[in-house]
Amino acid sequence: MSALRLLSAAILAGATLVLPAHDVAAQPTKPTVTITLASHYFQPNPIYLAGGVPVHLVLQNKSGKTHDFTAPDFFRTSQIQAGSAPDGKITLEKGRSATIDLIPRRGTYRLHCSQPLHTMLGMAGKIVVS
Repeated sequence: MSALRLLSAAILAGATLVLPAHDVAAQPTKPTVTITLASHYFQPNPIYLAGGVPVHLVLQNKSGKTHDFTAPDFFRTSQIQAGSAPDGKITLEKGRSATIDLIPRRGTYRLHCSQPLHTMLGMAGKIVVS
């Protein structure tokens, strides 16, 4: 019996045809790290990441004013896969969010908000990549 006839017979008989899985769901997913920017702090702080491991960063501005996530050394040494951080900074208007996929390099990096007086008010921290 031909393969087409066998397939047709199996379908008519209600059999389930199992094909090898090649779907995207079988791929390992990147861990997601959500970072909140608010008046006047980052949460979590410090931010812990694994060196050499791809990560999906979600930055959320939960305040009613503009904040930014400024970490030039961190972004310069990381391999950015999707998104961008021009001049090592991601600026978020009130209530907005942004994402960036990257592979961080081991080290400890300074983080701050460069908006006027925000660093002095406590919007500073560090990113620890081990």
